[in-house]
Amino acid sequence: MAKKISRKELLHEPDEFITTSTRVLQYARDNPKKIGFFIGLVVLAILAVAAGYSYHIYKLKTGHEMFMRAYWDYVKAVGSGKSIPEKKLDSLFKQFDQIAKNYGSYVSGEQALLYSGHVLYMKKDYKGALERYKRMKSTSLVKHGLGDLVIYNIAMTQIALGNYEEAKKLFEQLSKDPDSPYRREAYSSIASIYEKMGKNKEAIQAYRQYLKMFPQAPDAAYVKSRISALAPQS
Repeated sequence: MAKKISRKELLHEPDEFITTSTRVLQYARDNPKKIGFFIGLVVLAILAVAAGYSYHIYKLKTGHEMFMRAYWDYVKAVGSGKSIPEKKLDSLFKQFDQIAKNYGSYVSGEQALLYSGHVLYMKKDYKGALERYKRMKSTSLVKHGLGDLVIYNIAMTQIALGNYEEAKKLFEQLSKDPDSPYRREAYSSIASIYEKMGKNKEAIQAYRQYLKMFPQAPDAAYVKSRISALAPQS
């Protein structure tokens, strides 16, 4: 059986906290330069973290402000209802491209990358737009819900380039997702692609499937007219 230690004996035992503290203080007195150096490193580390955080906040705020200025400039140009001059498109692209380069790791930079693709599309630089949209696939925006938007833009650009099969595959992907906000557009786009490929039979079937899925679609009358135009005349 273990021997029971009395209260008196415990009081005579050295206190570990006091003993350790005493040793630390003694070491500090004996080695002031080392302690000073260590404290200096700690202070520098704290200052570095604080500076890094301040810089991050600065970049976050500055990037956001720059993007919003470019974005409203873009909205104003697109919403004018007039043909946008090439010079204006060049100016818009320059703004978005600069933000995308300087703030690429921030949301503002990723948004700018997307809109630079939109501007290139309007300039009919479809290869350039496609390259931008494809780069969007690795951004945080896609990881947080904008994946379908990027797929849709890539598909539309593939159509503009005449790459119908590639575009159709992407639209089929969107059409199979019941939660995709582009599901209706995907069905109509598949039918339109068949029509562009000269596959009238498949186009009619796709248009009919579209009406079956979305009988109250706002473009239902147009779709019916396309079916009539493509159907064999008796």
